[in-house]
Amino acid sequence: MRRSHILKKVAAALLFVSLLSGSVGETQVDGPVLVQKMGIIRNTTGPSNKVFNGGTLTMLANAAGRQLLSMVLQSSDGSVVVIDGGWTMDAYHLTEVLEEMGGHVDAWFLTHPHSDHVGAFIDIVNDPDSPITIDNVYYNLTDQSWYDTRESFRSEMVVNLYDALKKLPAEKLHGNMHKGQKIQIGNISAEVMNDIYLLDETSVNNSSMVVKFIMGGKSIMVLGDLGPEGGKRLLADNGASRLKSDVVQMAHHGQYGVEKDVYAAIDPDICLWPTPGWLWNNDGGQGKGTGDWYTMETRTWMDELGVKHHYSVKDGDWVLQ
Repeated sequence: MRRSHILKKVAAALLFVSLLSGSVGETQVDGPVLVQKMGIIRNTTGPSNKVFNGGTLTMLANAAGRQLLSMVLQSSDGSVVVIDGGWTMDAYHLTEVLEEMGGHVDAWFLTHPHSDHVGAFIDIVNDPDSPITIDNVYYNLTDQSWYDTRESFRSEMVVNLYDALKKLPAEKLHGNMHKGQKIQIGNISAEVMNDIYLLDETSVNNSSMVVKFIMGGKSIMVLGDLGPEGGKRLLADNGASRLKSDVVQMAHHGQYGVEKDVYAAIDPDICLWPTPGWLWNNDGGQGKGTGDWYTMETRTWMDELGVKHHYSVKDGDWVLQ
């Protein structure tokens, strides 16, 4: 192992020490619990073959209690798909999880260029000592000028993402993905559900690429940070029947994402919440319900829609088998 990677391990260990006095997740779980090197609790649901017929879906938490989106699918044939990856600080933990799966990513999907989604990807690609290898990257970005105009305070992240992508061989890059495109990754299939929406409202969130995955006979709808306006377009463009999925990733961390009618169309059995405890409880620092977020409203919607199975990164990593 080269020097820079060793330094990253040291930095991660120091971060863990600094977090020992804080919360790294609750311990109310449905299955066995393992504690990771970063101090993040891992929760595992049920016996093998319960949901994905030998495959696993892992949703990763952030050790500092931030919102993020970092998910890894591994099918029964060993194929590995990563969705986003989280902040720069999440690169170590994601690498740790991927190394347990062999260290090779068959396909990496990027929903949109926000730091809590693509920071870890950029860090891994930029690290010459990273043990992770990547076959293909799928995304849909528009011109830099659009991001500069809509979110100038975040546009440097887009520059960093473009720069990282340039470091990969051209044949590995699959940009400008469009509605209806299908990708087969071993036993995992993926379908792009939208041409990205370049709107004036919550612009970059609404530009999220939405992807429907099928693994082990179960469908997984990944919404990224799609907002209310993008959600309306998604429903209009696809209709309820095409959106129906067994599992849904809650849009924009479960608050101010798509509206209830989109979730009703998806009609999931399982909700994945990339939502830390403070956001789950709308805690603005003075206790539950004191924040300005809409998570409680979204939680009410899903209760009204009859969803019984909810998994949130407030409890640590989740591994659905």
